[in-house]
Amino acid sequence: MSRSPYQRYSWQSDIFETANNDIERFMALLNEECQRLNLQQRVLGKVEGQPIMMLQSPNASAGLPSILISAGFHGEEAAGPWGMLHFLSSVSPELFERVNLTLLPLNNPTGFIKGHRFNIFGENPNRGYLAGVDDAKPTVEGKILLEHGQLIQAASKDGILTCHEDVLQTRTYLYSFEPRQQPGKFSQQLLGALSEYFDVAQDDDIDGCPVENGFIFNHFDSSFEAWLVRSGAKVGACSETPATQNFDRRILANSAVMQRFVDYIQAQ
Repeated sequence: MSRSPYQRYSWQSDIFETANNDIERFMALLNEECQRLNLQQRVLGKVEGQPIMMLQSPNASAGLPSILISAGFHGEEAAGPWGMLHFLSSVSPELFERVNLTLLPLNNPTGFIKGHRFNIFGENPNRGYLAGVDDAKPTVEGKILLEHGQLIQAASKDGILTCHEDVLQTRTYLYSFEPRQQPGKFSQQLLGALSEYFDVAQDDDIDGCPVENGFIFNHFDSSFEAWLVRSGAKVGACSETPATQNFDRRILANSAVMQRFVDYIQAQ
C-alpha cells in the first residue's frame, strides 16, 4: 500500500485549539516563540507567497555544537511542525548557551495548507538533494534549501533531525544514520523518546526498506537528511510517528524526540 500524494488529511489539535492546516495560526504562534526566545528569523525563499523560514540561536558560538531540526516536508505530516512549536514553547533562552540550534519549521507550506503529501505542483519536497542516487530532481522547495546549502550544512555539522509521519502506520519507527555498523546510543535514545508515546514497528519492510527493531539504519536516498549526513553531519535521524494515531499525541511525540535529540547532542 502506498501513500496518496493528493489525499487530504484533517485533524484537530486540542493543545493549540486549531486545525492541522491552519497556517496563519501556526505562523502567528511561531512568531510569538521567536520573539520570546529572540531567535534570528530568515526567509530563505517563498513558494506561492508562503515563506520557507530558518530560525537560529540568537548568538551562535564557535565553541558549541551546531544542530538542525527540520519538519513539514510533507503536508499530511502536520505533527512535525506543530511538534516543533510545542518544543519551542518549552525551551528557555539558556539552551542557546549550550548548543547552536537551527530550525526549519515548515518546508512544504503549500502541502501543509492543503493537508496533502506533495507540494501544490505535485512534487515531493524530500527528494532530489543527492544527485545520482535516484531519478528525483530538486523541487522548488529543494532548490531554495540547496541555494543555502553551505549555511544548512554548517548548521547541521553535529547532527540533523527531521520529523516526519507515516499515514499508513499504527506504530513508530526511525531512520537513523551513525558512522557504525549497527544503531548506537544516538539512535536508541531517539527511538526511546518515540516509544514513550507509541509502540515500535515490528520487523517488516516499509517503503522498500527493511525495518529491524524499529530502525531503518544508514539508508541513503536523495532525501534532505541523507544529503546532510553525506555532507558531513556527524549523526542524523528521521523520526516517523504513526499518523493513524491521535494528533495531539503525535504532536507531543514529535516535541519529545526533538528535546531528546538536543539533550543527546549537548551531552556529548
